[in-house]
Amino acid sequence: MGETVTSSGQAGRIFVGRQREMGELTTALESSVSGRGRLVLLAGEPGIGKTRTAQELAQEAEARGVEVIWGRCYEEEGSPPFWPWVQVIRSYVERRDPGPLQLVMGAGAADIGELLPEILQKLPGLEPAPALSPEAARFRLFDSITRFLKAAGRSQPLVLVLDDIHWADEPSLQLLQFVARELEDSCVMVLGCYRDVELSRQHPLSDTLARISREAVYQWHLLRGLDRNDTANFIESAAGTNVSRSVVEAVFTHTEGNPFFTTEVIQLLSDRGELAEVTVGGPEGIRIPEGVREVIGQRLNRLSGDCNQVLSTAAVIGREFTVNLLNRLIEDLSEDKLLEVLEEALAARLIEELPPNVGLYQFTHRLVQEALIQELSLTRRVRLHARIGGVLEDMYEAALESHSSELAYHFSQSEAVTGSEKVVEYSIMAGEQAIQSYACEEAEVHFRRALTSWEEQATDAEPAEILYGLAQAVAATGGRSAAPEALGYLERAFQYYLDAGDVARAVEIAEYPVDHRAGTTAGMSDFISRALSMAPPDSQQEGRLLSTYALARYKETGDYDRARDVFNRALVIARQQGDLALEMRVLADASEAAWWHLSLPEAVEYGRKVVELSAQVDDPRAESQARTYLERATAALGDAPAARRGLSALLAHAERLRAQPQIIDALARNAEIGFFTGDWEAALDFCDRGLALAGVQPYIGSVRALLEYERGAFAEGWSHMEGLAGFVSRTSTELTGFR
Repeated sequence: MGETVTSSGQAGRIFVGRQREMGELTTALESSVSGRGRLVLLAGEPGIGKTRTAQELAQEAEARGVEVIWGRCYEEEGSPPFWPWVQVIRSYVERRDPGPLQLVMGAGAADIGELLPEILQKLPGLEPAPALSPEAARFRLFDSITRFLKAAGRSQPLVLVLDDIHWADEPSLQLLQFVARELEDSCVMVLGCYRDVELSRQHPLSDTLARISREAVYQWHLLRGLDRNDTANFIESAAGTNVSRSVVEAVFTHTEGNPFFTTEVIQLLSDRGELAEVTVGGPEGIRIPEGVREVIGQRLNRLSGDCNQVLSTAAVIGREFTVNLLNRLIEDLSEDKLLEVLEEALAARLIEELPPNVGLYQFTHRLVQEALIQELSLTRRVRLHARIGGVLEDMYEAALESHSSELAYHFSQSEAVTGSEKVVEYSIMAGEQAIQSYACEEAEVHFRRALTSWEEQATDAEPAEILYGLAQAVAATGGRSAAPEALGYLERAFQYYLDAGDVARAVEIAEYPVDHRAGTTAGMSDFISRALSMAPPDSQQEGRLLSTYALARYKETGDYDRARDVFNRALVIARQQGDLALEMRVLADASEAAWWHLSLPEAVEYGRKVVELSAQVDDPRAESQARTYLERATAALGDAPAARRGLSALLAHAERLRAQPQIIDALARNAEIGFFTGDWEAALDFCDRGLALAGVQPYIGSVRALLEYERGAFAEGWSHMEGLAGFVSRTSTELTGFR
């Protein structure tokens, strides 16, 4: 018999070559430990050794007393939003007692708890954070997570390994960008691995790479195949014996030094008894398949029929799977027989256990899972997804919402068999869960899938619920430029509720705040007017709708006198009802309309009343809105000292909320007042802080360019103007920061 690769997984632990990459990774690790954090990305083709290289660095880090935590991404759509980060945070939380955990998480514990309920269970009694717009709330969540990671790193240096980030959801990539900007003064190293062959210019990771590559903490390494000498060492280590040069040459020629491909070929040759030199006789004696999937296929052919059946089912479940789920799906095998079959797959190194979780497995490489799926017919694959979805429903009966994304994925893959009802049901559920997690990009995907399924097969599901969810997601992800689309979905939802006789729900839809500019949502006031005709007279609901209507009507028509009359009607209702929150909201909307109409004294009057009411009413959105227009009007009236005091208070308010849009806007206004009053050093500082948060931002960039020209730094001023020109050319409809 030929030589065999050991069943203990020797080949999987082999690490050969990569001296240059490991040297640079170790240097980055040392930098992070010393307080200069790093973001390092490893790129390469499938099987090139990205994860194995990360494992080698992880071992080195742990030997130095660094805590290493892994987060993995999966291609299947069923993963919850922020999945790699959830894994990282969950792992950290599970290892800590409540006291130390509270110290490290600080004031952001409640924010992170919205993403990971285990935190709220471990730290009961946390005060919920103030409600904010989805965009501002997500910034606060990102800021809380980043502060937590940096605090954790100060306690014990951290290495976070994010594997397969080419499959990460868009919110996870946005969080990666946010963390990258804050790493420099931390004891945290983030190591990401991705397949470069998976990326197109339209891939979300491509945009992320372009953004983070500008950060000082960023490093990038492209892993290529091992050279001939390293391949020879790899083969001999895997085989556990000396191998002839002819074998090495033949394997290298076929695999080009790809470690995973090489491992699979050596395992196959070992199984066939063709590694021994006496058997080979020369390169022409070796029968090596042409591709890695063909190699895997031949290895699968050597396993029992039961083993192939189990692995095929597991492949449709996903990269990870449990023995409990398999036991329910494969009824013709006893539990003992199933465990025996899994042992067979473990011995063949096609799957591996994931301790400390008993009964949890994963495929040793995504390519193994892909090979198994490709061997299945479409009909069998669809029916397996249907069965998996049905079994998961039974397993998760008490917690369907938490697993709605996974259920939506399996039922969407089996829609031809199971129909659209469950696709719509779980897509709506998953969309609502994503909105609650501030993963609005994922929510949009879920709601669009639900809408498509509903429109194609007209299920019994309520379309208004889908349309309302889609409106919220679009408004949150698209900013003001998406306002017309969001309004269109709201109007359709509104009409569906009216037709169904649910007037209360229809009016509630009309109250949803859509952030828009003048001229971008023509017809919004007509839509709200229809809802007003149904609201109970002199009710708080009518008051809220009147305020929204007045501001929308003014932005559409410029009729300020009419808007003022409507605002006054809303204020009468608020004061009759003794509703300070409603009064504050109406005054905030009125201050915005007054500012745009250049009724500056009125804008100041309304704004000051809102600031007074903020001592009694907690409404961060209304307070930020009113403070913004109050201080702009104060500055425009020529009272620069009062404006500077007010703008300083506006910035402090925004920073307390940790709301990025408000912080950036406050920095822009402070930079502006500094420029016009001649305090250029302060203006420069505000500009730099704003640009550090926002990257290219038109208003701040404009002020910064003017400052450079005034100081005689023409080259720097021109550089900022070029950046602005590039930004404008990329964003023809949405100029973030102009208000």
